[in-house]
Amino acid sequence: MPAFSVVCYTLGMTSLRRLAGLTLLGVAGVIFARSSPAPEAPALASVAPGLREGALSDGAELADPRQPVYSSAILRWRSHAQERILGRDQGTEDAFGHVIPARRVALDEGQVPAPINGNGLGQFVPVENEAALAQFHAALDALVAHPDQKNKVRIAAYGASHTQADVYASYLRYYLQERFGNGGPGFFPLGMERGWSKHHFAIKSRGVDVEYVTSKGPPPHGRFGLSGSAAVTGPNGWIRITPRDGSDPELAASQYGLYYAAEPAGGELSVSVGVGAPQLLSARSETVEPRFQLFERQLGWHSVEVRGTGEGSTRLFGLSIERKQPGIVLDTLGIRGTRAATMLFWDRALWEEPLRQRAPDLVLLAYGTNETTDRSQPIEEYQASLERVLDKVRQALPGASCVLVGPGDFPKAQGNGWVTRPRLLEIIAVQRQLAPRFGCGFWDAYSFMGGAGSMVEWVRAHPRLGAMDHIHLTTRGYVRMGMALGDALLRAYDARHVPAYARVAVQRESERLGSAVRDSGVRAVAGSGSDSL
Repeated sequence: MPAFSVVCYTLGMTSLRRLAGLTLLGVAGVIFARSSPAPEAPALASVAPGLREGALSDGAELADPRQPVYSSAILRWRSHAQERILGRDQGTEDAFGHVIPARRVALDEGQVPAPINGNGLGQFVPVENEAALAQFHAALDALVAHPDQKNKVRIAAYGASHTQADVYASYLRYYLQERFGNGGPGFFPLGMERGWSKHHFAIKSRGVDVEYVTSKGPPPHGRFGLSGSAAVTGPNGWIRITPRDGSDPELAASQYGLYYAAEPAGGELSVSVGVGAPQLLSARSETVEPRFQLFERQLGWHSVEVRGTGEGSTRLFGLSIERKQPGIVLDTLGIRGTRAATMLFWDRALWEEPLRQRAPDLVLLAYGTNETTDRSQPIEEYQASLERVLDKVRQALPGASCVLVGPGDFPKAQGNGWVTRPRLLEIIAVQRQLAPRFGCGFWDAYSFMGGAGSMVEWVRAHPRLGAMDHIHLTTRGYVRMGMALGDALLRAYDARHVPAYARVAVQRESERLGSAVRDSGVRAVAGSGSDSL
């Protein structure tokens, strides 16, 4: 258990497929060739080819924009990504796209009707303003066609607790790495735990203060770096990050990048990567500035330890863990309890410079749930702050693709029923309106879940997809969200690359969302009432 003293400003498969350069696509077994440089270490190479580059497929114009595009290979990749999180044969769908039946359960006395199959919940929702994904799709094409020139496709996923849980983001990471190659686990904020990644990397610390912003007011400073959090270590403080499984090829890495700040009162750092001698880094300068130090090792499983030495404290932002081989890198940058406007309080240079250095091809902004509880804030004020956030992102990354991931259903109990929060619908409307103005797409998680009252059904389902607090999702629920979001992000890409004859039609269960809620006497209607969490 990390010995963190938290300072919280409460303000308001692995194989050599790339060597062969072959991709099996669709039921017809269509094979495309692709070349790549030799892997770092053949025994550990882990790259899965994507789909073919370049021209439109023969059936590109036949794709229905309201439906995802699947081939047999895509369905297998989705199944593998589910298993990485839920376990073998425990996913919501199998490798053929079939919804897995729920196991029989004993019902509580008087429980009528029986819970519906949670594996069948959630529906495909396309990304609105899908043209905003053009840069992301072009980057995937470049990675497939010229991995010697475009070595990584990067994604930065910002958000609050839904994102920090790192489950839907991990699904996206595993799925995209299955298709396009494993570029490494990505950026680990040292001041904020990446939820699901704790199963792969153990992070321990002593003598470290964690700082981040959790609400709307201005903090004493904005020195929080790329993720919006910082780990401040004194002369005797230390942080150690270690892969839990030293035999899992997916966790092997060769490039470790330390992000930190140099300040007038900064100290010194001693950094050890693997068994090599520690390297001393100065964190002192006349002005506050971001710094970065890259450590390269042989591909393998290396522990990293950062110690504060000498006088003064040092502000650590994060550690990137990657490998030289081409592939996908997804950085999970969520902080529980935050709002989009939190980004406005981050020091611009300390945030913008490392963001530009990592150069994401796609930025996901998943906010809105916490803002739903800000009843005293006029919706016009929320819109103005979100405009400033999107402007800040666009100034930092003018050419990147951007998608606003809207909040899911977040009801409140009222009497014998559940009531949709009016402000939730207002926030969704604002996000939908602003996204295209800033060249972003919008993905409607509320509609994906099924709209008003759907969270009640997700909580009641078996297996359960919604958490009992009616705010968050279960691990399975977040996996389902990642699957739908991944399908939406790649719909247009796959429409161009998967030939019509290789496509697989998948019919999900057609249970009408909300029917079980109504049948059980639980109402889901719009109205007013307490918005408290």
